[in-house]
Amino acid sequence: MNATAAALLVVTGMVAQGAEPQTLTLACQGTVTEKVPEAPPEPISMGIIVNFTARTVQGISSGFPVKITGWDDVIVEFWGSEKLSGSLAITVGTIDRVTGDVEAKTTLTADNGKTWGRTICTLKCSPAQRMF
Repeated sequence: MNATAAALLVVTGMVAQGAEPQTLTLACQGTVTEKVPEAPPEPISMGIIVNFTARTVQGISSGFPVKITGWDDVIVEFWGSEKLSGSLAITVGTIDRVTGDVEAKTTLTADNGKTWGRTICTLKCSPAQRMF
């Protein structure tokens, strides 16, 4: 009986170790570029929280979480939109889980369909612990 219980604990521990983390906190540094109007890249530092349970990425867009549209062992893909006063913000991007590279594009479109802003974030991220 004890051998069976011990074997069950070992198998359960192996399954738990291989399970996807519920959240992943990233510390990121890179550049942000305003494309409309064209501007040179500027340095940026930000934190990103990937919540696999809620299927959201927080910290990429200006305040609103974006939905994870898919992920595997290498890539996390995300997309989201939010209606703002007189415009629509759409964010799309990827997180490379191996290299830590993140690319995110946010496009601001006026109600008349005209694009009046586009921001591209190119980041290098690493796992981090939340401070508190």
